[in-house]
Amino acid sequence: MKDKSPFGLNEWLHFLKEKKFPVQSVNLSRLKTQLKRTEDTLDGMQANITSEPLLAFAILNEANRTLSNKNSEINTPFHAAALVGTNRITKLFPRFEAYEITKRSPPNLIAFLSEVQTSYEAASMARFWTIQKISGHEDDIFWTTLFRDAARWLLWFYAYPVMETITKKIRQGEQASKVEKSILGCRIDEITVHLCTYWKTPSKIIESFLSKHIPNKKEMQTLAHLAHHPDELPGFIDDKKLTILANNPLIYSYCATKVAHDANLLGWESKNLSFFYRVVATSMHKHLGDVIQTAHRSSTEAARYYNLKGKIPLALQLVDPDLFTHKQKSPTKVVPPSTHLIQLKQALNQQIHFAIKQKAKLALKAIKHEIPNTQSCIIFKYSFGKVSPLYQSGYSVDSIKSIQWNASSSVFDKLKNKKSAVHLFGVKLKSLLSEFPHQAGQIIEKNSHLFLASTLSTENEMMIFWLEASSEFDESDFKKFKQIVSLTSHKIH
Repeated sequence: MKDKSPFGLNEWLHFLKEKKFPVQSVNLSRLKTQLKRTEDTLDGMQANITSEPLLAFAILNEANRTLSNKNSEINTPFHAAALVGTNRITKLFPRFEAYEITKRSPPNLIAFLSEVQTSYEAASMARFWTIQKISGHEDDIFWTTLFRDAARWLLWFYAYPVMETITKKIRQGEQASKVEKSILGCRIDEITVHLCTYWKTPSKIIESFLSKHIPNKKEMQTLAHLAHHPDELPGFIDDKKLTILANNPLIYSYCATKVAHDANLLGWESKNLSFFYRVVATSMHKHLGDVIQTAHRSSTEAARYYNLKGKIPLALQLVDPDLFTHKQKSPTKVVPPSTHLIQLKQALNQQIHFAIKQKAKLALKAIKHEIPNTQSCIIFKYSFGKVSPLYQSGYSVDSIKSIQWNASSSVFDKLKNKKSAVHLFGVKLKSLLSEFPHQAGQIIEKNSHLFLASTLSTENEMMIFWLEASSEFDESDFKKFKQIVSLTSHKIH
């Protein structure tokens, strides 16, 4: 950034318009590899695309930019990727700025990840509220809520000192709108609307900022007043225009963004949250407590599926015993229990004689939740001298079928002969690639980490586990992996 920061709407637009979108280098490299491989399909790339918000956002914008029918729009990255196609996705790569997450990541990157994580928390909240009111619109609202913060993400990445100053003043009690105008020369919402118009972003995202589609300040106060008594259902709206606005699901996108950002800045005890909860309660015509409970539930989903390690998730703040007591915070780190390991153990204990396929299905579910670094996974059955895949996730089905899993392999011979677990990466993994079943080494990406394990799952059948991470697995991941393998082991009764 220049020594003198931009000031005013036009200067900030000029500053941000040509900035590249930050994307994690490992995900960008993986997508490039997938696009080059003819056996990979767009369906197989969806998880990689949607795991990087600005990558998904760029593809979404590109789809709407070239849409021939201007009366319709694409609102989700899944649909957008299918419309854009692999060739045009490849042409988007010059628009991305690759970054790497390390133990010494710069403060602007950490702040960027924190802000994206907060946006995911808002998107999950809006999704949960929408499901309870207008089921069927939740995916559109999720992505609308997430991407309405895109300009804010870029400000944190490219103008970190300025955003840090703004945040500090807001935490000191100053009004956000006044702080933004004094430091930026305009509101962040103004920058967002103009940038989204420039990027050809779906109109729903832009509409979520406009009073034509969202109640203005006075109308919000009217809605909040109708839910003033927490023990009673909110009153009904008399005004026809306000009824239309209150029934537009974009109101959940707007309120969820406000709640998530306020809770992130000031904590769940922030007095501002109650106002937006009451607005949502009136829109949904539900008790205030139900709205708050749904917001808290959504934060736990966000912590589970969208934890970018940029900050402590909002869900963890909810288990703070001093949250509403204003006592001194305890320095002890709160570690939530591994709920999916507990569920796996309970499920397997409920029935003594589980078929190997049932065990594999339960194990795969636990792996996806407990070891989120897992990019791809295969669980095999070994019985009567034959190895066959039971379940897989992350690989092309055609690639799995093309591999001769029963071909000679010293690596698989060791797994078949006795219970074992190993973590392979770097030089060690590279040296063993030729010892895998014929063509199996081709599905392992460069610089990947690989977990392999085997265990006797029933009296006469073994289960072999294959987990791949394109980034890396750590000791915690390996410990959980061995726990899952152990839980699926055959127990003699």
